[in-house]
Amino acid sequence: MRFVHTSDLHLGRRLAQMSLEEDMAKVLSDLKDLTVRTKAHALIVAGDIYDSPNPPETAVRQWDHFITEMADLGLAVLAVSGNHDSGARLAVGADLIARTGIHLAGELDDAIVPVVVDGVNFWLVPFVRPAEVRAWAETQGIDASGVGASYDAALNLVLSQIKKSQAFRERPNVCVAHQFVTSSGTAPERSDSEQLSLGTLDNVDASAFAGFDYVALGHIHRPQRIGADTIRYAGSPLKLSSSEISQTKSFCVVGITETADGTQVKHRLIDVEPLRDFRKVTGTVDELCKAASLEAEAERNDFIHAVVTDDDPLDVMARLRQVWPNIAQVTFDNATTRAAGADIVADEVDLTKDMLDLFSEFFEAQLGHALADDERKLVVDAFEAAREKEGE
Repeated sequence: MRFVHTSDLHLGRRLAQMSLEEDMAKVLSDLKDLTVRTKAHALIVAGDIYDSPNPPETAVRQWDHFITEMADLGLAVLAVSGNHDSGARLAVGADLIARTGIHLAGELDDAIVPVVVDGVNFWLVPFVRPAEVRAWAETQGIDASGVGASYDAALNLVLSQIKKSQAFRERPNVCVAHQFVTSSGTAPERSDSEQLSLGTLDNVDASAFAGFDYVALGHIHRPQRIGADTIRYAGSPLKLSSSEISQTKSFCVVGITETADGTQVKHRLIDVEPLRDFRKVTGTVDELCKAASLEAEAERNDFIHAVVTDDDPLDVMARLRQVWPNIAQVTFDNATTRAAGADIVADEVDLTKDMLDLFSEFFEAQLGHALADDERKLVVDAFEAAREKEGE
């Protein structure tokens, strides 16, 4: 059987204060076309469907339209919630929607059962926190005394229950999960647009997935393997910060075949062709403006991180925005910064971060610890209320 693996859509996110709705519409259309073209039996979305627990209405409508199109074409979609999602909201009507081939796992269910597609078990594990696993374990009569505050112990407990099932022994098994997975202490290559806990609190070792034929991960935005080719982050399909400029975004097409020698898993990466790219350019303001004038209109609409080399530039943002309307970030590499011992100093402007990111950074800088889940929800609700009031 064959399936397409992606993750971290972050519907509703803005970049350079610009909506990414059209950019994501192309991504979703390309995903649909790829699923059809490769004759895939399913599309896997490994979490962070939305960018926030309270996504804007446009994002909800976009996801609704996409899964409706997929269902109308008879294409299965298997999705789990991520740490940015509200699992409860994502899973509204999930049992009813599952009848159309759209399977949404927002929270740990009373019993974890696989979605079977063309003879393969797909185990959908939403983003889990230790407290949620302890509560779930209590309803199942499972001893969770060893979980404590450990994400690794929490996920191991969930996966151990999956591995005990009869179904796990009967067919090939794919796990779909959204966690921060490391391999023997080696962390994945990260971007600054990801939201992780301080230190190693939320680390889960890849050994937890022993026995699965393929692990479809979300959470980290750079596509990569974790310890083995069969444990993979699909990465985000769009570049969501300047730290992702050098990344090649892709969709992962996975094939699973049962042979006399056992289950064989192969994958190939299909590069994403974005509506608008995110690029870095370097030069004086005059040089950059001239270079932009030679670009096609589509290129001038890209998101731009400009590294300015003038010693005393004037009206930098105003001039660059005239040629690149989606300028996202400006930094400096000139005699002044080099004399200060830095190649590139702090941003003059960095519009790639949304208000929640900025508040989270401010909170952590002031108090020395990250927002707790309940504190984050209060902030999200406050921003949402402010947006609604602004729209009145």
